[in-house]
Amino acid sequence: MSPLVVPAAGFVGARDSHAAMVHVIGFIGTFLVLGAYFLLSTGRIKAASLPYQGLNLIGAGLLTFYGVLLAAWASIALNAVWGLIAVLALVRVTRAVRERSGDGAG
Repeated sequence: MSPLVVPAAGFVGARDSHAAMVHVIGFIGTFLVLGAYFLLSTGRIKAASLPYQGLNLIGAGLLTFYGVLLAAWASIALNAVWGLIAVLALVRVTRAVRERSGDGAG
């Protein structure tokens, strides 16, 4: 087992704080992704916005890291793709903002 991989159970001593921090990272990522979805679903944010896609990117990044620490390969795949989609959407949103403001004119 890699020293970065956190086993699912059996923590003792100093490893308890390490495990707790790993799970805090996972919960923060989860909160960001679900928070973005909540804001979108309740009409408080638009899908084609920097905040929505930024929350998704940061949340997916944290959840990908969390998955790596736990060696949760399906979670890694899901969140890495989720983050890639957010990057692509951020590029599109940024271009659209620049075009609307006239900064993108060549």
